[in-house]
Amino acid sequence: MKYSLWAVAFLLVILAWVFGLFIDLTGDSGLYAAISRQMVESGDWLSLKINGDPYDQKPHLFFWLAGLGIQLFGNANWAFKLFPFLFGVSGIYFTYRLGKLVYSELSGKLAALLAGTSQMFFLYFFDIHTDTVLQAAVTMAIWQLAEYHENKKPVQFIFGFLGIGLAMLTKGPVGAVLPFFFVLFYLLLKKDFRQLFHPKWILGILLVLVIISPSLYHLWQSFGAEGLRFYFIDNNLGRVTGEFVGTSTDPFYYLYNLLWAFSPWTIVFITALGGEIITWFYAPKPAKMGISILGSVLVLFVVFSIARGKAPNYMMVFIPLLAVLAGNRMKYFVLWPTIMTRKLIFAQRIIIILTALLIPVSYYLFPGDHFLLPLSLLISATTLVVCFRGIELHRWNRLIFATVVMLATVNVYLNASVIPKMFNYQGHWQALEIFEACDSIEKQLYNFGLEEYELFFNAENPVQNVTTWEQLYEAVSKPGAWVYTDEDKLRKIWYLQLPIDTIYEINQRGMNRISPEFIHPKTREKSLSGNYLLKMKSVENKIFTQDGELRQVLTRQKLGFETPLFHRLSIEQGIRFINIDRNDIYSPPAIIPLEKAAQASGFTLEIELEYRGWSTFDEKDVVLVVSVENRQEVFDYRIFPLAWNDSKKSWETIHFNADFLMSLPQNAQLKTYIWNKNRNSLALKRMEITLTGK
Repeated sequence: MKYSLWAVAFLLVILAWVFGLFIDLTGDSGLYAAISRQMVESGDWLSLKINGDPYDQKPHLFFWLAGLGIQLFGNANWAFKLFPFLFGVSGIYFTYRLGKLVYSELSGKLAALLAGTSQMFFLYFFDIHTDTVLQAAVTMAIWQLAEYHENKKPVQFIFGFLGIGLAMLTKGPVGAVLPFFFVLFYLLLKKDFRQLFHPKWILGILLVLVIISPSLYHLWQSFGAEGLRFYFIDNNLGRVTGEFVGTSTDPFYYLYNLLWAFSPWTIVFITALGGEIITWFYAPKPAKMGISILGSVLVLFVVFSIARGKAPNYMMVFIPLLAVLAGNRMKYFVLWPTIMTRKLIFAQRIIIILTALLIPVSYYLFPGDHFLLPLSLLISATTLVVCFRGIELHRWNRLIFATVVMLATVNVYLNASVIPKMFNYQGHWQALEIFEACDSIEKQLYNFGLEEYELFFNAENPVQNVTTWEQLYEAVSKPGAWVYTDEDKLRKIWYLQLPIDTIYEINQRGMNRISPEFIHPKTREKSLSGNYLLKMKSVENKIFTQDGELRQVLTRQKLGFETPLFHRLSIEQGIRFINIDRNDIYSPPAIIPLEKAAQASGFTLEIELEYRGWSTFDEKDVVLVVSVENRQEVFDYRIFPLAWNDSKKSWETIHFNADFLMSLPQNAQLKTYIWNKNRNSLALKRMEITLTGK
């Protein structure tokens, strides 16, 4: 009976994992899914690409695992997650074997329990990341290398470096850090200095290079030597310095994230880990492998803490190793009850009650169709706990069982009911539901300026990505074009007067950033932002009928090269004044209608401009264009090159005035915009345009 109840408890854990496979994708997992789908559809499993562009951020293993599921079962969330999930689950077994080797079988079981039922594992077993796979590969590597140092079997040496190779094939050189320092510290503690410089390590390194060679080949083919430099140096060092990604300077980021990562075992984990470390100071023979594990974790933990690029999923690789250390001490709570463990039992009971309360709280925040589901789950979990309590005398066994059951039940409810409702607020599903309901045979969906990569994975037919205004104009010139974009791009499309048939507003929120405002039902609507699905009319290519430089200027303007929207417009007698004072990236041309200016034959234009550049390029590539035109033709224009200081290799603030005298045509408009043919960005700090009628 006791074993049967334990089987039910772990069945609930597995059930929570299975429900998690069907949850929608978001953030990085959406990007990885899009890459995996495009890899499978192209048939090229060696060259990783996203929307036709080579991808260099992560190596191949994760995409191969995900692609295998897509190849076998199609473009479904669960198919994408299946094999990375199974690989990640294997990390729980490796944790058990490592704990058993370093300490004892009971320690290994408790380590596997702490890691496998931690909230971090529940989270990243449905929000699949490369770290889901990485933690399993690293734990396998350390376990096998530890076995090798104990038993000296060559096969364990090979499997140890196989684990390192798979870790580096998942996330780059960071996968080798923990195994390297584990071996280094262990050999130093044993004072086995001869082994440090043994030639066998060269064989291990060669094996790793063979395993990661597909990624190295892809990077060399796609990016040349810079690709290899990025893999070995820039991708890791850049995250530390913040040059590549991240701006966080909080050194305690991972410390307080550990508080929820090990929940609901947080208090037990902290007490057990602290107790284990304390024993090393007075034990006659402290566990050298345990100390080596902690030393390797501390090295990487410090590096992660000072790095500017931070994310909670980065520390998933620590969870199994810290669980091994805490699991050994936790076994003494079970074997030798003391005053401290009685206090721990009281604290853990409080945590169990709070965990159970998450079900009614979750129902209030995201109510389902009926209250019977959360109520029945809560009653069933309570019944299991009561039954187990009646046949088990040991307090710690009862406590562990109750924690597992309540945690698993809560995650079953979250993954089956609550989180899917939350993910319904993501914009791509709303857009796809509208687009795919259209019964037109000739239709194509374009993504313009949004990074909702889930769109590219979940769409029935491939979605085309548009990154420039030239590409957008070419896209909407074809029949059946639909455009999914944000509010800023919609305003630009309005200014370009591209013909729109229907606008669908998508009130959405991505789930990779969840705020308290979104969680609370009363403020949820305020937390949503607007994306837009546009059903377009076909555009006639009239703007391409003119010849020469005049046609080029008009084409550039019509295609919306980036410029600021005007901030303030005031009208006085015969004078128009625009003041721009913005820090954001700009919109299409600032436009002044001239037909109601002074009824005279011309006007004077005075411009003052202040700007700054974000990239280095030749000054001839960036100009300020001012044109007078109506919808049919350009009457006159002026081009003002913007100054670039070549000696300082930087843009300098410039102020200039210009007279622009001409006859005032009927129904004309004055338009000002930045022409940047290299597509690099400029930021306008201030711009004033004064029109004085003659």
